[in-house]
Amino acid sequence: MKSIKNKIRKPFLILLILIPLATLILFNISLRIYIDATAKNELKATIHAVEKVIKSELETSGGKPSEKEALGIARNILSALKSSHFSQGMDFYLIAEDSTPVFPSKSKLTASQTAFLNVIDPKIDQMKERTVYTIPVNGKKYLTIAYTMNSEDLSNLIAVFALPTDQINKYLDAVNRILIVIMLLGIIIAIYLSGRIATHITNPISKLSSLSLQIGQGDFDTSHLTIPQDTLEFKQLYENMSLMVGRLEAYDRNQKTFLQNASHELRTPLMSIQGYAEGIESGIFPDTKEAAQIIKQESIRLNELVSELLTLSRYESGTYKPQWEEVNLCHQLKDYIQRLMGLATKSNINLKLNLPDYEVIVQIDDMLLSQTVMNLVSNCLRYAKKEVTISLEKKEEANILRISDDGDGIPESDIPFIFDRFYKGKNGNFGLGLAIAKSTAELLNAKIIAYNQEQGAVFEILF
Repeated sequence: MKSIKNKIRKPFLILLILIPLATLILFNISLRIYIDATAKNELKATIHAVEKVIKSELETSGGKPSEKEALGIARNILSALKSSHFSQGMDFYLIAEDSTPVFPSKSKLTASQTAFLNVIDPKIDQMKERTVYTIPVNGKKYLTIAYTMNSEDLSNLIAVFALPTDQINKYLDAVNRILIVIMLLGIIIAIYLSGRIATHITNPISKLSSLSLQIGQGDFDTSHLTIPQDTLEFKQLYENMSLMVGRLEAYDRNQKTFLQNASHELRTPLMSIQGYAEGIESGIFPDTKEAAQIIKQESIRLNELVSELLTLSRYESGTYKPQWEEVNLCHQLKDYIQRLMGLATKSNINLKLNLPDYEVIVQIDDMLLSQTVMNLVSNCLRYAKKEVTISLEKKEEANILRISDDGDGIPESDIPFIFDRFYKGKNGNFGLGLAIAKSTAELLNAKIIAYNQEQGAVFEILF
């Protein structure tokens, strides 16, 4: 399995090697084509310059030149070649009809020149005039062009111009060496830069990996976490990671508190049941009916606590999937009030329902909404003096369901915590009712808030 560092460096290096290599090959091909074309054009231009020289020389000599004058003309042609871009390596020959070299004379030919003339001798008759040919001789290549001087004064001599490609090859070799050095320097720099870039990317990831392992082991200390400021994505990732750690730490702390509180709440009725059961068993209570009554009450209380714990766990675990349906909220609230009427009558509290004169159609899960309303109304019934009011109104795009009582209100110090699990105010039951109301409201994509009015407490559900 490859590391991120290698996955970054490998394609990076491949590109930085292949691209310069491909560029070098294409450059060589293009430069070779360009230089060959330029050399051929130069040779053709040379023919034109030679024609001018010959014409000028013939006019000066005033007729057919002597052998000495012909050699002088050849030397003047060589002088004219000095203006050529390739004059330093260019050879010039005057060849008679019988293939005998007139200039330079046979005695003055070098071995390479003799070899060249021997190769082109059988080919001269087939060579088209003013056409450049590439002639290989002993491993060397010559760009060659032949020109027949169809002048009676020059005895139909054939002028041959040969440009060896040695100079061109040397030039290309020099360019290639420079390019290869540049390419090698580029590869070295690329290796260094790719390593730096890969390290810059992998270091924060390695730190986050270590942090995730630390979190998995239950250590939420992020004081050593340094948020990078030079890369936006890493900065956001680190900030989100820090936020996640904070939430996990809070969740872990809440879970521990929840278990402690649940253990305490469960232990109280269980100890009571156990104590009375042992008392009955040992004959301490002569009147077992009263002891059995207490055991029954504690069992009912224990059953209610377990039921609420299971309900809260189901909603907070994310396993409950809301069943959405479109309903008239006014009709639903009338149904909920009808169910709560018995509890209100038992508590000697009046339930008042204020509904708008128009329909309020919403998408809800009936079970979740009824659980929310029932728990809030039950809480208000516990603290109300005479009346609990349920009202519905619509403001702009929000529906507001308001449940209020006429009691003494919620102590200001309790308001931030009343929706926490097992947080019980004065006369509270298990401290789970409002926590369940908050969870069900959140599943409805609603927001629940609590505050005090002039007389009593108010709970609002906004959705």
